[in-house]
Amino acid sequence: MSPAPVRVAVSAPDLPALGELLGVVPVNVTALNPDGVRAFVKATPNALGIVRADDVALGVRAIGVDGVQLFGAGRIREIGDWPLLAAEPGATTTFAAAQVWTMAAGGDVMLDKAVYARSVTVGLGVDYAWYGGTASIDTRYCCGWGGGRLVGGLRTGTSGAVGDLFRQADAAIVNLESPEPHDFRYHADGFTFTGDPALLTGLRDAGIDVVSLANNHLGDGGLHAVADEIGMLDSLGIVHTGAGANNAAARAPAWVTAGGLRVAVLAYCWILPTEYWATSSSPGSSGFSIYQVTADIRAAKAAGADYVVVMPHWGIEYTDAVLADQSNAAARMLDAGADLILGSHSHWFGAIAQSGTDKLIFYSFGDLVFDWTHDERTQESAVADLTFVGTKLVQVDLHPILIIDGQPNLLDPAGDGKVVLDQIRATSGRALGW
Repeated sequence: MSPAPVRVAVSAPDLPALGELLGVVPVNVTALNPDGVRAFVKATPNALGIVRADDVALGVRAIGVDGVQLFGAGRIREIGDWPLLAAEPGATTTFAAAQVWTMAAGGDVMLDKAVYARSVTVGLGVDYAWYGGTASIDTRYCCGWGGGRLVGGLRTGTSGAVGDLFRQADAAIVNLESPEPHDFRYHADGFTFTGDPALLTGLRDAGIDVVSLANNHLGDGGLHAVADEIGMLDSLGIVHTGAGANNAAARAPAWVTAGGLRVAVLAYCWILPTEYWATSSSPGSSGFSIYQVTADIRAAKAAGADYVVVMPHWGIEYTDAVLADQSNAAARMLDAGADLILGSHSHWFGAIAQSGTDKLIFYSFGDLVFDWTHDERTQESAVADLTFVGTKLVQVDLHPILIIDGQPNLLDPAGDGKVVLDQIRATSGRALGW
Protein backbone atom coordinates (compact mmCIF):
# COMPACT_ATOMS: atom_id res chain seq x y z
CA MET A 1 0.00 0.00 0.00
CA SER A 2 1.45 3.37 -0.99
CA PRO A 3 1.71 6.04 1.73
CA ALA A 4 -0.98 8.71 1.95
CA PRO A 5 -0.03 11.88 0.06
CA VAL A 6 1.10 14.85 2.10
CA ARG A 7 -1.51 17.60 2.19
CA VAL A 8 -0.18 21.15 2.19
CA ALA A 9 -1.60 24.41 3.50
CA VAL A 10 0.10 27.74 2.82
CA SER A 11 -0.34 31.26 4.11
CA ALA A 12 -2.41 32.72 1.27
CA PRO A 13 -0.37 35.84 0.34
CA ASP A 14 2.81 33.78 -0.05
CA LEU A 15 1.47 31.04 -2.32
CA PRO A 16 2.47 32.63 -5.67
CA ALA A 17 5.97 33.55 -4.48
CA LEU A 18 6.55 30.05 -3.06
CA GLY A 19 5.43 28.47 -6.31
CA GLU A 20 7.85 30.65 -8.25
CA LEU A 21 10.73 30.03 -5.82
CA LEU A 22 10.26 26.27 -5.88
CA GLY A 23 9.56 26.15 -9.59
CA VAL A 24 6.24 24.35 -9.20
CA VAL A 25 2.62 24.98 -10.05
CA PRO A 26 0.75 24.63 -6.74
CA VAL A 27 -1.70 21.75 -7.01
CA ASN A 28 -3.87 20.46 -4.17
CA VAL A 29 -2.54 23.22 -1.94
CA THR A 30 -4.93 24.95 0.46
CA ALA A 31 -4.43 28.70 0.87
CA LEU A 32 -5.47 30.00 4.31
CA ASN A 33 -4.63 32.69 6.81
CA PRO A 34 -1.95 31.76 9.40
CA ASP A 35 -4.48 30.67 12.04
CA GLY A 36 -6.17 28.55 9.40
CA VAL A 37 -2.88 26.90 8.42
CA ARG A 38 -2.18 25.97 12.04
CA ALA A 39 -5.69 24.57 12.51
CA PHE A 40 -5.44 22.63 9.24
CA VAL A 41 -2.19 20.92 10.25
CA LYS A 42 -3.53 20.08 13.71
CA ALA A 43 -6.70 18.53 12.28
CA THR A 44 -5.25 16.83 9.19
CA PRO A 45 -3.09 13.67 9.29
CA ASN A 46 0.06 13.75 7.16
CA ALA A 47 -0.18 17.52 6.63
CA LEU A 48 2.45 20.21 6.15
CA GLY A 49 1.84 23.89 6.75
CA ILE A 50 3.92 26.82 5.49
CA VAL A 51 3.70 30.12 7.35
CA ARG A 52 6.00 33.09 7.81
CA ALA A 53 8.49 33.07 10.66
CA ASP A 54 6.48 35.86 12.28
CA ASP A 55 3.54 33.47 12.61
CA VAL A 56 5.37 30.66 14.41
CA ALA A 57 3.89 30.28 17.88
CA LEU A 58 3.37 27.62 20.53
CA GLY A 59 1.63 24.70 18.92
CA VAL A 60 3.72 25.00 15.75
CA ARG A 61 6.68 22.66 15.30
CA ALA A 62 9.02 24.47 12.92
CA ILE A 63 11.06 21.99 10.87
CA GLY A 64 14.44 22.61 9.30
CA VAL A 65 15.14 23.11 5.61
CA ASP A 66 18.23 21.48 4.11
CA GLY A 67 19.48 20.79 7.63
CA VAL A 68 19.21 24.47 8.64
CA GLN A 69 17.13 25.47 11.67
CA LEU A 70 15.54 28.87 12.21
CA PHE A 71 14.55 28.07 15.82
CA GLY A 72 16.28 26.21 18.65
CA ALA A 73 19.72 26.24 20.22
CA GLY A 74 21.37 25.19 16.94
CA ARG A 75 19.62 27.87 14.91
CA ILE A 76 21.18 30.18 12.33
CA ARG A 77 21.92 33.70 13.51
CA GLU A 78 21.34 35.60 10.23
CA ILE A 79 17.99 35.50 8.44
CA GLY A 80 19.81 35.66 5.11
CA ASP A 81 21.16 32.15 5.80
CA TRP A 82 17.64 30.70 5.72
CA PRO A 83 17.22 28.73 2.45
CA LEU A 84 13.49 29.38 2.00
CA LEU A 85 13.00 33.12 1.49
CA ALA A 86 9.88 33.99 -0.44
CA ALA A 87 7.13 36.57 -0.11
CA GLU A 88 4.75 38.59 -2.17
CA PRO A 89 6.28 41.69 -3.82
CA GLY A 90 6.69 44.51 -1.36
CA ALA A 91 5.97 42.31 1.67
CA THR A 92 7.69 43.11 4.94
CA THR A 93 8.41 40.98 7.96
CA THR A 94 8.57 41.83 11.63
CA PHE A 95 10.74 38.77 12.30
CA ALA A 96 14.18 39.84 13.51
CA ALA A 97 16.79 37.16 14.04
CA ALA A 98 18.59 39.48 16.47
CA GLN A 99 15.61 39.27 18.83
CA VAL A 100 15.65 35.47 18.88
CA TRP A 101 17.19 33.73 21.86
CA THR A 102 17.03 30.28 23.36
CA MET A 103 16.96 28.60 26.73
CA ALA A 104 17.95 24.99 27.42
CA ALA A 105 16.27 23.65 30.55
CA GLY A 106 17.04 20.28 32.11
CA GLY A 107 16.10 18.35 35.22
CA ASP A 108 17.86 17.11 38.34
CA VAL A 109 21.66 17.00 38.45
CA MET A 110 23.27 14.82 41.15
CA LEU A 111 27.07 14.55 41.31
CA ASP A 112 27.39 11.59 43.71
CA LYS A 113 26.97 7.83 43.22
CA ALA A 114 27.56 6.63 39.64
CA VAL A 115 28.54 10.08 38.41
CA TYR A 116 31.33 10.33 41.00
CA ALA A 117 32.37 6.71 40.42
CA ARG A 118 32.71 7.20 36.66
CA SER A 119 34.19 10.69 36.84
CA VAL A 120 36.66 10.18 39.68
CA THR A 121 37.12 6.51 40.56
CA VAL A 122 37.26 5.32 36.95
CA GLY A 123 39.01 8.54 35.97
CA LEU A 124 36.77 9.79 33.13
CA GLY A 125 37.08 13.38 34.35
CA VAL A 126 34.96 16.25 35.60
CA ASP A 127 33.17 16.60 32.25
CA TYR A 128 32.03 12.96 32.13
CA ALA A 129 28.39 13.73 32.94
CA TRP A 130 28.15 16.09 29.95
CA TYR A 131 30.01 13.95 27.37
CA GLY A 132 26.83 12.07 26.46
CA GLY A 133 26.08 11.69 22.78
CA THR A 134 23.39 9.57 21.18
CA ALA A 135 22.01 6.29 22.46
CA SER A 136 19.52 3.55 21.72
CA ILE A 137 17.49 1.22 23.93
CA ASP A 138 18.31 -2.45 23.43
CA THR A 139 16.38 -4.17 26.21
CA ARG A 140 13.58 -3.81 28.75
CA TYR A 141 13.59 -5.97 31.85
CA CYS A 142 12.30 -6.35 35.42
CA CYS A 143 12.53 -4.83 37.94
CA GLY A 144 13.34 -1.47 39.51
CA TRP A 145 12.88 -0.30 43.08
CA GLY A 146 9.20 0.28 42.53
CA GLY A 147 8.70 -3.00 40.69
CA GLY A 148 8.56 -1.16 37.40
CA ARG A 149 10.19 -2.02 34.09
CA LEU A 150 13.76 -0.88 33.49
CA VAL A 151 15.63 -0.31 30.24
CA GLY A 152 19.13 -1.04 29.06
CA GLY A 153 20.80 1.16 26.49
CA LEU A 154 23.86 1.52 24.31
CA ARG A 155 25.81 4.66 23.44
CA THR A 156 25.84 5.07 19.67
CA GLY A 157 28.32 7.91 19.18
CA THR A 158 28.35 11.72 18.78
CA SER A 159 30.09 12.17 22.14
CA GLY A 160 29.48 15.60 23.65
CA ALA A 161 26.15 16.27 21.91
CA VAL A 162 24.35 16.84 25.23
CA GLY A 163 26.88 19.41 26.38
CA ASP A 164 26.69 21.07 22.96
CA LEU A 165 22.93 21.49 23.35
CA PHE A 166 23.39 23.44 26.59
CA ARG A 167 26.39 25.41 25.35
CA GLN A 168 24.58 26.54 22.21
CA ALA A 169 21.69 28.00 24.20
CA ASP A 170 21.76 31.64 25.27
CA ALA A 171 20.71 30.58 28.77
CA ALA A 172 21.01 27.08 30.29
CA ILE A 173 19.25 26.13 33.53
CA VAL A 174 19.16 22.97 35.70
CA ASN A 175 18.22 21.91 39.23
CA LEU A 176 21.34 21.00 41.20
CA GLU A 177 19.99 18.23 43.43
CA SER A 178 23.19 17.39 45.35
CA PRO A 179 25.12 19.66 47.72
CA GLU A 180 28.87 19.87 47.13
CA PRO A 181 30.52 20.52 50.51
CA HIS A 182 34.29 20.60 50.96
CA ASP A 183 33.99 17.58 53.27
CA PHE A 184 31.85 15.57 50.85
CA ARG A 185 31.62 11.78 51.10
CA TYR A 186 30.98 9.41 48.20
CA HIS A 187 27.82 7.32 48.53
CA ALA A 188 27.64 4.18 46.43
CA ASP A 189 23.87 3.99 46.90
CA GLY A 190 21.07 5.21 49.11
CA PHE A 191 19.13 8.45 49.42
CA THR A 192 21.85 10.77 50.72
CA PHE A 193 23.88 12.74 48.18
CA THR A 194 27.04 14.81 48.52
CA GLY A 195 28.96 15.57 45.36
CA ASP A 196 32.62 16.37 44.84
CA PRO A 197 32.91 20.18 44.44
CA ALA A 198 35.45 19.60 41.66
CA LEU A 199 32.67 18.13 39.52
CA LEU A 200 30.91 21.50 39.44
CA THR A 201 33.53 22.47 36.87
CA GLY A 202 31.71 20.14 34.50
CA LEU A 203 28.59 22.30 34.72
CA ARG A 204 30.60 25.36 33.77
CA ASP A 205 32.25 23.53 30.88
CA ALA A 206 28.82 22.40 29.66
CA GLY A 207 27.61 25.99 29.55
CA ILE A 208 25.22 25.83 32.50
CA ASP A 209 24.45 29.43 33.41
CA VAL A 210 21.97 29.07 36.29
CA VAL A 211 21.31 26.40 38.91
CA SER A 212 18.51 26.10 41.42
CA LEU A 213 19.65 24.98 44.87
CA ALA A 214 16.13 24.82 46.33
CA ASN A 215 15.51 21.14 46.93
CA ASN A 216 15.11 18.59 49.71
CA HIS A 217 18.70 17.30 49.46
CA LEU A 218 20.40 20.65 50.06
CA GLY A 219 21.16 19.75 53.68
CA ASP A 220 22.56 16.26 53.01
CA GLY A 221 26.06 17.61 53.65
CA GLY A 222 25.00 19.73 56.61
CA LEU A 223 23.55 23.20 56.30
CA HIS A 224 26.83 24.66 57.52
CA ALA A 225 28.22 23.63 54.11
CA VAL A 226 25.75 25.70 52.03
CA ALA A 227 28.43 28.39 51.88
CA ASP A 228 30.90 25.84 50.43
CA GLU A 229 28.73 25.16 47.41
CA ILE A 230 27.80 28.80 46.87
CA GLY A 231 31.46 29.80 47.04
CA MET A 232 32.45 27.21 44.45
CA LEU A 233 29.62 28.22 42.09
CA ASP A 234 30.59 31.87 42.44
CA SER A 235 34.20 31.07 41.59
CA LEU A 236 33.04 29.26 38.44
CA GLY A 237 30.73 32.05 37.33
CA ILE A 238 27.58 29.91 37.65
CA VAL A 239 24.76 32.00 39.06
CA HIS A 240 22.46 30.37 41.56
CA THR A 241 19.21 30.92 43.40
CA GLY A 242 17.10 29.15 45.99
CA ALA A 243 19.64 28.91 48.84
CA GLY A 244 21.73 31.26 50.90
CA ALA A 245 23.04 32.35 54.26
CA ASN A 246 19.52 33.38 55.30
CA ASN A 247 16.01 33.53 53.90
CA ALA A 248 16.51 36.87 52.18
CA ALA A 249 19.60 35.60 50.37
CA ALA A 250 17.89 32.34 49.44
CA ARG A 251 14.95 34.21 47.92
CA ALA A 252 17.13 36.58 45.89
CA PRO A 253 16.85 36.03 42.13
CA ALA A 254 19.66 34.89 39.87
CA TRP A 255 20.14 37.31 36.98
CA VAL A 256 21.25 36.45 33.45
CA THR A 257 21.17 38.35 30.17
CA ALA A 258 19.84 36.62 27.06
CA GLY A 259 18.60 38.10 23.82
CA GLY A 260 19.36 41.54 25.21
CA LEU A 261 16.86 40.94 28.03
CA ARG A 262 17.32 40.80 31.78
CA VAL A 263 16.07 37.41 32.96
CA ALA A 264 15.38 36.80 36.65
CA VAL A 265 15.30 33.22 37.98
CA LEU A 266 13.68 32.42 41.33
CA ALA A 267 13.66 29.00 43.03
CA TYR A 268 11.81 27.55 46.03
CA CYS A 269 11.56 24.24 47.88
CA TRP A 270 8.07 23.02 48.79
CA ILE A 271 9.34 19.62 49.99
CA LEU A 272 10.19 18.52 53.52
CA PRO A 273 12.29 18.57 55.63
CA THR A 274 11.56 22.16 56.60
CA GLU A 275 14.70 22.22 58.76
CA TYR A 276 16.59 22.59 55.47
CA TRP A 277 14.77 25.87 54.85
CA ALA A 278 16.64 29.08 55.54
CA THR A 279 15.48 31.39 58.32
CA SER A 280 16.23 35.02 59.05
CA SER A 281 19.42 33.91 60.81
CA SER A 282 20.36 30.48 59.45
CA PRO A 283 21.34 29.09 56.02
CA GLY A 284 19.28 26.81 53.84
CA SER A 285 16.91 26.75 50.90
CA SER A 286 14.09 29.16 50.18
CA GLY A 287 10.94 27.52 51.53
CA PHE A 288 7.80 27.80 49.46
CA SER A 289 5.21 30.30 50.62
CA ILE A 290 2.94 31.49 47.84
CA TYR A 291 2.77 34.90 49.49
CA GLN A 292 6.55 35.24 49.47
CA VAL A 293 6.85 33.79 45.97
CA THR A 294 4.36 36.21 44.42
CA ALA A 295 5.98 39.10 46.29
CA ASP A 296 9.39 38.08 44.94
CA ILE A 297 8.05 37.86 41.38
CA ARG A 298 6.63 41.38 41.62
CA ALA A 299 9.89 42.62 43.16
CA ALA A 300 11.91 41.11 40.29
CA LYS A 301 9.69 42.85 37.75
CA ALA A 302 10.04 46.12 39.66
CA ALA A 303 13.83 45.66 39.67
CA GLY A 304 13.87 45.56 35.87
CA ALA A 305 13.31 41.93 34.93
CA ASP A 306 12.06 41.60 31.37
CA TYR A 307 11.34 37.91 31.91
CA VAL A 308 10.82 35.93 35.14
CA VAL A 309 11.41 32.18 35.52
CA VAL A 310 10.24 30.38 38.68
CA MET A 311 11.66 26.97 39.63
CA PRO A 312 9.55 25.24 42.32
CA HIS A 313 10.67 21.93 43.81
CA TRP A 314 7.27 20.38 44.47
CA GLY A 315 4.81 17.56 43.87
CA ILE A 316 5.05 13.82 44.52
CA GLU A 317 7.81 11.47 43.45
CA TYR A 318 7.22 8.84 40.73
CA THR A 319 3.98 10.25 39.43
CA ASP A 320 3.01 12.73 36.77
CA ALA A 321 -0.24 13.63 38.51
CA VAL A 322 -0.59 17.36 39.22
CA LEU A 323 -1.88 18.27 42.66
CA ALA A 324 -4.59 20.90 42.94
CA ASP A 325 -2.24 22.91 45.19
CA GLN A 326 0.34 22.95 42.41
CA SER A 327 -2.00 24.12 39.69
CA ASN A 328 -3.48 26.77 41.98
CA ALA A 329 -0.02 28.01 42.96
CA ALA A 330 1.07 28.06 39.32
CA ALA A 331 -1.90 30.23 38.39
CA ARG A 332 -1.07 32.68 41.17
CA MET A 333 2.59 32.85 40.12
CA LEU A 334 1.61 33.62 36.53
CA ASP A 335 -0.89 36.23 37.71
CA ALA A 336 1.89 37.87 39.73
CA GLY A 337 4.02 38.24 36.60
CA ALA A 338 5.94 34.96 36.20
CA ASP A 339 6.56 34.09 32.56
CA LEU A 340 7.76 30.48 32.80
CA ILE A 341 7.59 27.78 35.49
CA LEU A 342 10.20 24.99 35.53
CA GLY A 343 9.35 22.40 38.19
CA SER A 344 11.25 19.47 39.64
CA HIS A 345 11.20 16.71 42.30
CA SER A 346 9.11 13.85 40.86
CA HIS A 347 12.04 12.15 38.99
CA TRP A 348 9.60 11.77 36.07
CA PHE A 349 9.14 14.29 33.28
CA GLY A 350 5.64 15.45 34.08
CA ALA A 351 2.83 17.40 32.53
CA ILE A 352 3.19 20.62 30.57
CA ALA A 353 0.39 23.19 30.71
CA GLN A 354 -0.11 26.39 28.75
CA SER A 355 -1.50 29.66 30.04
CA GLY A 356 -2.48 32.33 27.55
CA THR A 357 -0.65 32.45 24.25
CA ASP A 358 2.96 31.98 25.36
CA LYS A 359 3.35 30.99 29.02
CA LEU A 360 4.16 27.41 29.99
CA ILE A 361 4.24 25.39 33.19
CA PHE A 362 6.59 22.41 33.20
CA TYR A 363 5.44 20.63 36.34
CA SER A 364 8.58 18.47 36.51
CA PHE A 365 11.62 17.90 34.34
CA GLY A 366 12.53 14.54 35.80
CA ASP A 367 16.19 13.55 35.99
CA LEU A 368 19.11 14.72 33.86
CA VAL A 369 22.42 13.73 35.46
CA PHE A 370 21.37 10.96 37.84
CA ASP A 371 21.53 7.19 38.31
CA TRP A 372 18.07 6.50 39.66
CA THR A 373 16.67 3.07 38.72
CA HIS A 374 13.19 3.18 40.18
CA ASP A 375 11.56 2.50 36.82
CA GLU A 376 11.89 3.41 33.13
CA ARG A 377 10.51 6.91 33.72
CA THR A 378 13.47 7.70 35.98
CA GLN A 379 15.91 6.56 33.29
CA GLU A 380 14.35 8.57 30.46
CA SER A 381 13.56 12.27 30.33
CA ALA A 382 13.96 15.25 28.03
CA VAL A 383 15.80 18.54 27.69
CA ALA A 384 13.61 21.47 26.69
CA ASP A 385 15.02 23.68 23.93
CA LEU A 386 12.93 26.87 24.16
CA THR A 387 13.00 29.63 21.55
CA PHE A 388 11.89 33.19 22.24
CA VAL A 389 11.39 36.26 20.10
CA GLY A 390 11.85 39.02 22.62
CA THR A 391 9.75 38.03 25.62
CA LYS A 392 7.43 35.78 23.61
CA LEU A 393 7.98 32.02 23.79
CA VAL A 394 7.34 30.75 20.26
CA GLN A 395 8.80 27.26 20.04
CA VAL A 396 9.36 24.22 22.27
CA ASP A 397 11.58 21.37 21.13
CA LEU A 398 11.90 18.43 23.51
CA HIS A 399 15.06 16.33 23.15
CA PRO A 400 14.45 12.90 24.73
CA ILE A 401 17.31 11.41 26.73
CA LEU A 402 18.36 8.08 28.18
CA ILE A 403 20.54 8.14 31.30
CA ILE A 404 23.37 5.58 31.24
CA ASP A 405 25.61 5.36 34.33
CA GLY A 406 24.37 8.77 35.43
CA GLN A 407 25.10 10.36 32.03
CA PRO A 408 22.33 11.69 29.75
CA ASN A 409 22.41 10.64 26.10
CA LEU A 410 20.08 11.77 23.30
CA LEU A 411 17.49 9.38 21.90
CA ASP A 412 15.97 9.53 18.42
CA PRO A 413 12.65 11.38 18.95
CA ALA A 414 11.04 9.34 16.17
CA GLY A 415 12.53 6.08 17.47
CA ASP A 416 13.37 5.05 21.03
CA GLY A 417 12.72 8.57 22.30
CA LYS A 418 9.11 8.42 21.17
CA VAL A 419 8.19 6.51 24.33
CA VAL A 420 8.97 9.35 26.72
CA LEU A 421 7.60 11.99 24.33
CA ASP A 422 4.31 10.08 24.04
CA GLN A 423 4.14 9.88 27.83
CA ILE A 424 4.63 13.63 28.14
CA ARG A 425 1.98 14.23 25.47
CA ALA A 426 -0.48 11.89 27.18
CA THR A 427 -0.05 13.33 30.66
CA SER A 428 -0.23 16.91 29.40
CA GLY A 429 -3.44 16.25 27.50
CA ARG A 430 -5.88 19.12 27.35
CA ALA A 431 -3.75 21.27 29.68
CA LEU A 432 -1.42 21.82 26.73
CA GLY A 433 -3.86 21.79 23.86
CA TRP A 434 -1.43 20.99 21.03
